[in-house]
Amino acid sequence: MAPVKNYEQEVQRRQLKRVIALGLGVLLFGTVSLRLIEGWPWFECLYFTVISVTTVGFSELHEPSNLGRFVVMVIIGGGLLTTALAVNLLGMNLLSHYWAHHRNKMQKVIDELSGHIVLCGHGRLGQIVRRELDAAGRSYVIIESNEEILDELESEGVLCLHGDATDEELLLQAGIERASGVIAAIGSDAGNVFITLTARQHNTECPIVARAEDPLTERKLLLVGATRVVTPYQLGGKRLAHAFLRPSAVELADLALGGEDHEMLIEEVELPLGQDPKTTTLRALDLGNRFRLIAVAVRAAGAPRPQFNPAADHPLAPGDHLMLMGLREDLDAFQASQP
Repeated sequence: MAPVKNYEQEVQRRQLKRVIALGLGVLLFGTVSLRLIEGWPWFECLYFTVISVTTVGFSELHEPSNLGRFVVMVIIGGGLLTTALAVNLLGMNLLSHYWAHHRNKMQKVIDELSGHIVLCGHGRLGQIVRRELDAAGRSYVIIESNEEILDELESEGVLCLHGDATDEELLLQAGIERASGVIAAIGSDAGNVFITLTARQHNTECPIVARAEDPLTERKLLLVGATRVVTPYQLGGKRLAHAFLRPSAVELADLALGGEDHEMLIEEVELPLGQDPKTTTLRALDLGNRFRLIAVAVRAAGAPRPQFNPAADHPLAPGDHLMLMGLREDLDAFQASQP
């Protein structure tokens, strides 16, 4: 972030030098021109130039000739141009200070976040991810390099950082060490590999979901620490095929993912550490009668794959994950009932 700030300051300094040089050039041109054309004393020529540049309109000391009047018009035009550039520079400087102050405030909010998700990239895929995170009520920080997208996010009050998501310092500014998850969704496979590697170095526990354009990149992403790898084109192609070949299976998948068109959804819920591993079973939880929920699968803590259609006497331990199907309010009621 510092190099960008220094670059902006350097640009503003150069523009200020140009405005000052233009103003001095107009004064010098007017003074010398009036001296050569009208033959007035140097101080009177300077004075006449100053009141012309500033368009003050004091009474003229001498009546200029026609050529002198032309020079005065040029002086007035140069003065107006210098003023316009100066006002523009001042406005840019004030706007830059405003956004710097705004981003400093945003950084303070990010520094206080914990358990959030770091979303790298807000392109077409990242926008869909963001909508899902909003629907799930999850807090997140977006890292985006496109300034137009960033301006739109800032206008909406979204926590975001400007820059390349492969920049380790920027990932640290996003609070990756305190994050509960990372989603690497930029358009570069190499960039997503680097994001995944950096995230895993600074956060050894959080899940990392990475995007891969090339299926061959999936193995590399898993090797450097990705928990899941998604290949959008491959996934989209399979969905198109299954929407024709197995439409009911696609509807069931939509049900699991949830959405505006589905009242029912499947959600993964982690059992709290307060659960008694000796007595807790699916029968003891009585999910159907108490919460109108169906246990679709159970994934033991640390197990790579879930066990589908578990028996009623299946023992549950703290940290196990239940995949439950039901209405949103019933799922929320079950989570609220846990110690």
